[in-house]
Amino acid sequence: MTSRVFLFLFYLMMASGLHAQETGFALVELFTSESCASCPAGDKIQSALSQEAEQSKKNIFCLEYHVDYWNKGGWKDPYSKNQFTFRQENYSRVLPGNEMYTPQLVFNGQTEMNANELESAKVAVNKALSNPAMLSVSLNLDSVRRDTAFVSYTCSKQDKNFILRIAFSENRVSSKVTGGLHAGKTLEHDNVVRILFSVDNPKKSGSAGIPLKGFLPGKLFSWTAFVQHKQSMKILGAVRLK
Repeated sequence: MTSRVFLFLFYLMMASGLHAQETGFALVELFTSESCASCPAGDKIQSALSQEAEQSKKNIFCLEYHVDYWNKGGWKDPYSKNQFTFRQENYSRVLPGNEMYTPQLVFNGQTEMNANELESAKVAVNKALSNPAMLSVSLNLDSVRRDTAFVSYTCSKQDKNFILRIAFSENRVSSKVTGGLHAGKTLEHDNVVRILFSVDNPKKSGSAGIPLKGFLPGKLFSWTAFVQHKQSMKILGAVRLK
């Protein structure tokens, strides 16, 4: 009888461990620019992580933000936004390095590294995946009308310090660069964030209308929803809808 109880507890622990691993996630945010000398290599690393996620079916969600502070170097990055620079600035205030650079990878809003080595990035992704999500979040695209996407969401926990981010990103984007350091090259990107929409203090269930600004959902676009703590910038849960 004692051995049976032991075996039961052992299998229960194993099942709990698997469950924790399944609910773990890695939100990989890349800050980059088409005017940065080393960024094309970082973009390829992010794309490789994304492709591995597709193959493994793991909860790895990549997002690529193009910052605008490199735009004075002879080429204005067509995907850059000051909003993304501001997001990186906020990370620089809470992450240990307290610095901004490109190409920079941020994992679950908690750790960062230079996007210059794929194997090191994989180690950081696996570490993020090993930790269970603090909450669950879901997202549904209900309809698209008059250049607005209407979505509904659920969140298992609610707190005044939470903010729900919804990123609308595009794959297989390319640019023919005519100026700056990469003049004459064609640069390719994946998971380029086109729209980053926020819901402050999200309810446990709610809805929102997101202006699409001329973009239309399709097979090359993805929706990623994640809940972030306003002060620590820690990401507590994430999901991707394609």
